[in-house]
Amino acid sequence: MTVQELNKEIINVVLNSTETELELTEETSLYEDMGLSSVEAFVMLNDLEDAFGIEIPAAALRSVRTVGDLCRVVCSILTK
Repeated sequence: MTVQELNKEIINVVLNSTETELELTEETSLYEDMGLSSVEAFVMLNDLEDAFGIEIPAAALRSVRTVGDLCRVVCSILTK
């Protein structure tokens, strides 16, 4: 699977988890554009962990602000 394909899969999980009607890109802000609450972000992260069979450490999320940031974190965990 290429990075682009993986990013599409991650975006699909985010779309399904948050039920947003926005067209998500890597530049979409999770909090400003999507308006995610902390509970919605937690559910989304759990859905990502389940979908990819990974554990996303809280420390890895400190710099996550956009969908692209989230994609990079998930890709980084999957390639370890």
